[in-house]
Amino acid sequence: MKKIFVIFIMVLFVKSVMYSQSVYVDNALKFSSYDYGGTARFVGMGGAFGALGGDFSSIAINPAGLGVYRSSELVFSPGMSYNSNSSSYISNTIDENGYAVNVTNLGFVVSNDLENSDTRWVNFNIGVGFNRINDFNNNIQFQGINNSSLMEIFINEANATSTNPYDLDGMYEFLIWDAYIMDFDTIANEFYSEINDEVLNDPSNFEINQRKIIQTEGAVSEFNFSFGGNYAHKLYIGASIGITRLRYTEYASHYEYETSNLQIPFISAFDFKEHSTIKGNGFTFKLGAIYKPVEFLRLGASLHLPTFYDLDQNFYNSATGYFDDNSSEYSESPVQDYRFKLISPLRTVGSIGFQIGKIGLIDIDYEYVDYSTMKMDDEYNSLEVNVDNSDIKLVFQETHNIRAGIEVRTGPLYVRAGGRYSTSPYADVTDALNTDFAKITIAGGLGYREKNFFIDFAFAQTSYNYKMIAYDLNAYYDTYDNNNASIDHKLNNFVLTFGIKF
Repeated sequence: MKKIFVIFIMVLFVKSVMYSQSVYVDNALKFSSYDYGGTARFVGMGGAFGALGGDFSSIAINPAGLGVYRSSELVFSPGMSYNSNSSSYISNTIDENGYAVNVTNLGFVVSNDLENSDTRWVNFNIGVGFNRINDFNNNIQFQGINNSSLMEIFINEANATSTNPYDLDGMYEFLIWDAYIMDFDTIANEFYSEINDEVLNDPSNFEINQRKIIQTEGAVSEFNFSFGGNYAHKLYIGASIGITRLRYTEYASHYEYETSNLQIPFISAFDFKEHSTIKGNGFTFKLGAIYKPVEFLRLGASLHLPTFYDLDQNFYNSATGYFDDNSSEYSESPVQDYRFKLISPLRTVGSIGFQIGKIGLIDIDYEYVDYSTMKMDDEYNSLEVNVDNSDIKLVFQETHNIRAGIEVRTGPLYVRAGGRYSTSPYADVTDALNTDFAKITIAGGLGYREKNFFIDFAFAQTSYNYKMIAYDLNAYYDTYDNNNASIDHKLNNFVLTFGIKF
């Protein structure tokens, strides 16, 4: 077989066979969308804490919440996430799920009493710790019998590139050729595959089994260095410097194999896999204030500057061909490296809270985010980056996020409930897959608090529906209608918090 050693030229952007635009555009949204996690109290109230404060995770929404503290505190929150996906593709439904154990929060607050000073400042507090603000752990699988093949894209791309196999894209078409899934016809002077030949010979009767698997892992955690003060029990102000840590790993497999009704000569199946790891750090700055005009009412406002990420990606692809004689051929690209920058959107939050004596709390937050303002860059200021930035402005739009939560106290016991609703970040443009991509979260929790100790538990479920395509043939055939996979996603979070006040 034609096993060879090739030095690949550095590729700046991976082609996407899963999405309707560059995978970097999709990742920009993924890395900039925050499903705030943290303490069980915060999670149990749906993340609605912008006007309340007094909880370490409230710093992620409004750093002025740090000024509400009247004592020092150490808090720790382990958690577990369980994601489930029900995928429908060409009249076939598959359920897939996965678990992940993590730490959602760790925080330390030092409260300094200023009531004996000559000012009206009551206290000045310092907070250090982190909150988990996004969870990437997910497992998706969909499969069905399709009347087209990913091989059609590989053949079209190969014939549009060159007649020399060594000039093919080393991350894609070259791997398909090197694994004997595709060959070159020296008479017709073109690349071909038995799979593609079957499509061309009888397109109305062509069929092939397809299975797509996508597994992702990782999270975004924000390490906060925060400052907050209480002025005359009327005005609380705060600021936070956030150092963001991002870790994301994605594995995608596209597997096709012949059906019992249509046997393909020579080749029985092929598998194309993509592996990618993105790591990096970012920084941001937040300002906030809470004003208490009367004892039971609190008004909050905060501004989150964009997060400026420096990210490093390592990625490689592989292809495997399976043949009728029970042999197989494998080809793998070298690992590629790419460094790029991402600027997330600016955020503004307005909040209103009610304190009903010592009986309970209510909070409602409104958050505004415009995802069309995301921006990417790299050291080359490459054409692909500029194209992606243009796509970001076209594909995404502003979102309106509502969070609401309530807490009721009965002696040392606390009962909480809350929820979130986020409008779709996708603009209503031609061929858009997910214009109705709205997220809904329902949450609840319990707590037990004594003077110097507390323990809280919370459960939150975030659900949304969206569509994916295994590959996009519209770029090659104007009349082709891509088969969409419809995915019903649910992310269940369980959080337990232990805290000490002193």
